[in-house]
Amino acid sequence: MAIRQLTPDEQRTWRTFLHASTRLLTQLDDELKKAHNERMSDFDVLSNLSEATGGVLRMSELAEQTLFSRSRLTYTVNNLERRGLVTRKPDQRDGRGIVAALTAKGRSLHRKLAVTHVAGIRRHFLDQMGIDEQADLTKALSGIRDQLETTDT
Repeated sequence: MAIRQLTPDEQRTWRTFLHASTRLLTQLDDELKKAHNERMSDFDVLSNLSEATGGVLRMSELAEQTLFSRSRLTYTVNNLERRGLVTRKPDQRDGRGIVAALTAKGRSLHRKLAVTHVAGIRRHFLDQMGIDEQADLTKALSGIRDQLETTDT
């Protein structure tokens, strides 16, 4: 089967997306480290728990939402649990599963980190586009995400 090579414009689009997304995530992570000595991966777990009903998610749901591998999620949650930011316990609805729950200390840290993180998202991402560009980007990326999620199943 012949490979359809990228045109120069397609190559530029791909490379621009790749570099911009990688640099953006690195910048946001660096800002959390500098301001709070925290990682974006920890913030991601705390954010997902803070948005969940009662601050509780099954570990499997948390892995899906963070897009972490099971081992990366276990490592991250172990560290957060050791610091008193989350707890783990058997799922009361189904004793076979484990849930992660946000503690008061974790919720407090999340609020502090969110100020820095949201300011970075605005400064480095949203403020670089107009409303129409944001809508176009959301539409394009949603199509890519949806296509990839349907091929996963």
